Amino acid sequence: MRAIPSITTVVIFLSVSHIAHSADLLIQPPPPSMDKFYADRGKTSEWIEQMRKISKAFSTAFISMDQKNWKEALKNAQDFGTAYQKASKMVPEWKDLFDLKISQNFITSIQSQDKEKIKHFSTKVKKTCSQCHKKHNISVWTRYHWPSTQTIKILDPIEEQEIDYDEFMRRLAFSLNSIKILFEQGETNKSWKAIDIFSKRLRGLRSVCSKCHVTEWNKKSTTVKDFFVGENMIDSLQEIKKTFASGTPDTNLFQKKIEYISKKSCKMCHLVHQPTAIIQRAWQD
Repeated sequence: MRAIPSITTVVIFLSVSHIAHSADLLIQPPPPSMDKFYADRGKTSEWIEQMRKISKAFSTAFISMDQKNWKEALKNAQDFGTAYQKASKMVPEWKDLFDLKISQNFITSIQSQDKEKIKHFSTKVKKTCSQCHKKHNISVWTRYHWPSTQTIKILDPIEEQEIDYDEFMRRLAFSLNSIKILFEQGETNKSWKAIDIFSKRLRGLRSVCSKCHVTEWNKKSTTVKDFFVGENMIDSLQEIKKTFASGTPDTNLFQKKIEYISKKSCKMCHLVHQPTAIIQRAWQD
C-alpha cells in the first residue's frame, strides 16, 4: 500500500500545477457573474477568499493525515467539501468545472481511511482545480488584478496638457528616439535638448506608478519607481550631457548609456506590463 501524499506534495501542486499552460491556450474574459466579487476595489474578493478556504482545508486534511489524526483529517475534508460546493455555485458559467461527486468520494475515502482511494480521489479533485485554473487564472488576473491603462491620464510636462497613457508613451518613445537620431546626425545641441525633454517625461511617468503602488513597505525600502524610472536613468542621461559639454562627445559612452536605459527601463517595464495591456485591449476590440 502506498503512502498518503505528503504535505510537500500538496504544496508543490498548489504552487505549480494550477498555473500550468496548455499549448492551445485561449484567453477569454471572465464571465460577467464574476464582476460582483471584485466590485469593491481595495478589498480581497469573496472569490479569492473562497479559493483560500478550499486550498487551506484540502492541505490541512493531508497535514492531519500525516500526523495520524484521522478525526481532524475528516473534519478538514468535510470543510473542503463545503467550501468546494459553495464555490461551484458562485460562478454559474463554471459549474461544470467542479465535480461534486469526486469531492464527496474524497471525503468518504478519508472516513474509511483507505489510503489507495484517498490517493486516487485526491488526484481527481486536484485535476478539477488545475483544469479550471489553466483556463481562467490568467483572465481573472488580467481583468481584476491589473488596472487598465485605458483609465489612466497623465500630465505631459512639455506640452502642459493632460493626455491618455498611450499617447504619453508614444511621446516618451519619440523623445528617446530623438536623442539617438539627432546624435547620429551630429546635431549635439538638439540631442541635448531632446535629453532634457525625455528626462522630464521620464520623471512624469513616475506618477503612473504611484496610481497603483500607493504605499511602500517601509521608508528605507526600494520604491517601485526606482526599478524603471529611478534616478539611475536620469544619471545616465546626465553623463551623456557631460561629454556633450566637453565638446568631444563620447560615442561609446553614449551608446552604452542609451542601451542601458532602453533595456533596464523601457524593456523591463514592458515585459512586466505589456502582456496584460495587450490582452485587455484585445478584449476591448
